[in-house]
Amino acid sequence: MRAVKSINYQVVKKVIIGLLLLLAAIFLVASKYKLTHFKDSQIDEILFYFNNGIVGGKTDNFWEIAIKNLPLAILLFIIIMLPVINKTWILIKRGVDRVINMTFPKTEKAFPLIQLHRKLTYAAVLFFISFALLLQSFGVPAYASSLINSTKLYEEHYVDPKTVGLTFPAKKRNLIYIFLESMENTVASKANGGQSETSLIPELEELALKNTSFSHRQTGLGGAAPTSGTGFTVGGITAQSAGVPLKENVLGRDRNSMGILNNFLPGAYTLGDILKQQGYNQTFLMGSEAAFGGRSKLLTQHGGYTVKDHPYAQQHQKIPSDYKVFWGYEDKKLFQFAKEEATELAKSDKPFNLQLLTIDTHFTDGYLDETCAKTFANQYDNVHACSSKQVADFIAWVQNQPFYDNTTIVLSGDHLGMQTSYYDQKITDANYQRTIYNAFINSATTAKKTHNRQMTTLDMYPSTLAALGVKIDGDRLGLGTNLFSDKQTLSEQLGGVNNLSSELSKRSEFYEKRIFSQPKH
Repeated sequence: MRAVKSINYQVVKKVIIGLLLLLAAIFLVASKYKLTHFKDSQIDEILFYFNNGIVGGKTDNFWEIAIKNLPLAILLFIIIMLPVINKTWILIKRGVDRVINMTFPKTEKAFPLIQLHRKLTYAAVLFFISFALLLQSFGVPAYASSLINSTKLYEEHYVDPKTVGLTFPAKKRNLIYIFLESMENTVASKANGGQSETSLIPELEELALKNTSFSHRQTGLGGAAPTSGTGFTVGGITAQSAGVPLKENVLGRDRNSMGILNNFLPGAYTLGDILKQQGYNQTFLMGSEAAFGGRSKLLTQHGGYTVKDHPYAQQHQKIPSDYKVFWGYEDKKLFQFAKEEATELAKSDKPFNLQLLTIDTHFTDGYLDETCAKTFANQYDNVHACSSKQVADFIAWVQNQPFYDNTTIVLSGDHLGMQTSYYDQKITDANYQRTIYNAFINSATTAKKTHNRQMTTLDMYPSTLAALGVKIDGDRLGLGTNLFSDKQTLSEQLGGVNNLSSELSKRSEFYEKRIFSQPKH
């Protein structure tokens, strides 16, 4: 009986060892994946993509990513299992014994087989090391800290746009705002502020240099640094439209799962809200599905935009009913539809706000349509180059239209690129700061200072209105500052973007009760 119990105990130990090492392998692979694909992303942003999909909106979710990385996890599991397999250890032992005997002939000692309890210790140590690495790589300690700690940033610095005096010009200007998926300055030339030997975006580079573009550098291209709650598309659009980040109310009752949220930041007052009140016709075009991430609710609940996305194009026979590439339809079609939409909007006696969201430059590796040149060996390089040309061609078309004289064009990346390894390969300057691209074309306002600015995408909100010739009392809206003014941004006031981002990552009772939820009057 005692022998049976001993055998059972041995079996249990072996099962525990196997499970610990399996988990260790999974944790190590997960840490590698995070550092490769989401190096600079915070855990809430990562969870958003795992819940909503990474490629194609509804595909490549968490489980598909897990399956793709399964072979690597199995291989690593086999490797770390070798020391606890007796037969393998015997072979290793024999080899070591032979080396020892050849080197020290008189030595008879050789290391023994690893005892079971030592195998268990080995597995436990490896498990805890890998688990600690996983937590650290995903920023879990910092995230947990942010949930515990609170900030008074909003109480001290938030300016409610509903209460700010705004003076529009007598003839209101049209706005064309293009959110450029994952567009950052790293892919520009080194000569002009990027890290590419040959500029991948020469047209966008020229547009920024010849028009108004705000930069953190003394010269050349630069721009907005990412902050907490703005590093994914819907978060980036929210920041640039409302001057606040998009955060999950994890401790509240109205959990923001973005896609199923009934009221999208009901306490916010956005660019769309302001322009709707001013009588603008507003349309938002995107080649993906607007419902993804709750974007349709942001746009319809804040500004009453007419949203024309991939399903819209299918329903209205602009594309075949079964047509889908990448996330929906490619940017080539987006810009053609945008020309048609702008032409139609310009026929009205009302000003218009036409916004676009590109998609071809989304990770992983982007989408390269058949009309794009294959100048470079790397597909993502070619995708960026093609996107730059497509945007520039569209702008050139707008500039030849009768409505252009009274139209301001804003170009802005929605967030930094998430294919971290791609950018790391390009960066040779250890002090280089990755920033989000921006350009203001045909602005009605002249900037007092365009360089040496510490800025975030939150500042795009009031700056866009300023570019339309709108006078903003105090030059502040939400947490954003009008960059055309000489007023300090919050980043500059707080001693840098990192300090601002740290505060934004913390819980805010003001945000949860007055912006995230419906304010109580």
